[in-house]
Amino acid sequence: MHIAKSMEFSYKVHKIRPYDKVSYSVVDTTLNYPIILCMLLTVLILFSQFSLRYENFVNTPRSDSIFVSLTRGTTKITNYRENPVVLWFWRVNTQSQEADSLLALLDMGRNFYLSSVLRWEALDAEDNAETVRRLNLAIHFDSSGIENFVSLLALGVKKRDVNLVRTALSLPVLTDFKSQLFFITNIAILIIAALFLSTVVYVLVKTIHYLPVISHRIGPRQPIQWIDTVKTLILLIPLLVLRNLYIAFICYSILLIFVMDHREKNWLRLSLIALLILYILSLPLNNCISFLTHSNSNHQLYEIVHYDTALDLTPNPDDPYQQQFVAYGRKKQGRLEEALSLYENLYYAGNRDVAVINNLANIYYAYEENSLAESLYLKATMISDQGEPFFNMGLLKLRNIEYSESSHYMEEARQHGFSSLRKEPVDIAPSNREFYKLLFSEKVNFDGIIDFIFIIPVLIILILTFIPIRFSEPFFCTTCGRPVCKRCVKEIGDEILCSNCFTKFKSTKQAEIEEDLRISVNRSRKRTRRIIMFVVNLVLPGAGLIYSNRHFAGMFFIVPMMLIYVPLIMPSLFVQPAGYIALPLKPVFVTAGIIVGAICYLLSFALLRETNAD
Repeated sequence: MHIAKSMEFSYKVHKIRPYDKVSYSVVDTTLNYPIILCMLLTVLILFSQFSLRYENFVNTPRSDSIFVSLTRGTTKITNYRENPVVLWFWRVNTQSQEADSLLALLDMGRNFYLSSVLRWEALDAEDNAETVRRLNLAIHFDSSGIENFVSLLALGVKKRDVNLVRTALSLPVLTDFKSQLFFITNIAILIIAALFLSTVVYVLVKTIHYLPVISHRIGPRQPIQWIDTVKTLILLIPLLVLRNLYIAFICYSILLIFVMDHREKNWLRLSLIALLILYILSLPLNNCISFLTHSNSNHQLYEIVHYDTALDLTPNPDDPYQQQFVAYGRKKQGRLEEALSLYENLYYAGNRDVAVINNLANIYYAYEENSLAESLYLKATMISDQGEPFFNMGLLKLRNIEYSESSHYMEEARQHGFSSLRKEPVDIAPSNREFYKLLFSEKVNFDGIIDFIFIIPVLIILILTFIPIRFSEPFFCTTCGRPVCKRCVKEIGDEILCSNCFTKFKSTKQAEIEEDLRISVNRSRKRTRRIIMFVVNLVLPGAGLIYSNRHFAGMFFIVPMMLIYVPLIMPSLFVQPAGYIALPLKPVFVTAGIIVGAICYLLSFALLRETNAD
């Protein structure tokens, strides 16, 4: 069912075509029907708000007469090529491709809501060409929207269409404040999660390496193999029974403190310190998450500035940023008196940046207060290198029939990087810098991406690593390599043996047989350790290198693999903006995972072949 059609249920029944049968074949299979209904409801709410002009038009008799005349052919849709409201009204009711084409030619402001509807239709499109057409029209309405970039990139990778990928990468998404926050927040979450999982992998691999030592040192210490096996199974409870990586990480980190050597502890300390630093750096991101999920009013200020919206906010009189954003929005909505009042309050309160001066001058221009406008334009040109005040001054001079002066200022505007064919003064929109100042002026929330309670055990473990608490050095059997304590050690000359090897060698009467037995046991030990090393590396490239004490090489492969695995195995970690509707990014991550995984597996196994299992 097309979303645009469903929006018309409250309007005249004769304007609607029968509903199409619902098909979600293009939607990611991870979506279930409750999620789809929630997304549909979100789109309905957003679409109903997209334009006050559209709502007023649909509810007037003029919409009926236009619909009837277009249906009968007495008028053509091309007669309304300059009217986006009528074009969208006709498109909603007829799915007219001609209306789509005319909309694509219009120079319209950004409109998140129309773009959302078109992306939803792209999800439900029957073929690739229709999906591309819907996305192109959505990009026309909101070329800087992160959702359009994500959708086009995902479709290009899925269909292996380089042109779509190139088009996606050419979109100016990084110039948009919301898109910047989307990238910053989710990349930070990705790095934090990847580093945590890399640390967990390091701890688990070291646990596999030291598990025989730990299990033997935990009482009762008896030279009986089945007892050590039972203790080993008990130690695996946090991983196999609880199946919680965080609990396993805490438990095994504490155990490893007692058996790790100094070099291995340093790697653990480095990982723990990095996690603590990332936690501190992540605190400001909580404000970004609140913005993206519409948990505060800052996003409404963003919508007023950047989108076609009828939002009506009352700014905080003590916050100049809010006043500036609302004033800009009121002027966009045509509410000049209210915008004039806000801009004058800002100006006479001492907030005289170029945007405030220029936009206030534009209002004076609209009211034909030429002398006031000219004085403000002159001030704006003196305090800033932006081209808009020069352009606006050129228009003012043109109005006053001062052609040479007008030409001079227009040339100045071009030299300052601005040119336009508009016949009205150009406002200066609030910059991303002002939005960042507004966002980070909020109170920091300490429980956001990471709850503070989860950081306390990490901090305790880090402190414990500096306390000299360690099991006494274990004895290792010179033949089989099994760890034994002082109570269990057996000696034959200068050799240290475990009880099993001692029993075997003691029962041997001939030196030749004893030597063959030593070689056989030693070979079996090396083979077992090598098998473990390769199996661990098969699970995750680089883990085998950590098992063999090549820590830097192992982490070099594990970290990029975690960066790829996290979006695939934990997609719910990432922040999606409110009203987020886009084609799933899974094809992008799967493709990247195949490429990065293949490289990491090949290189890590090549290094393992040269590594000694001892």
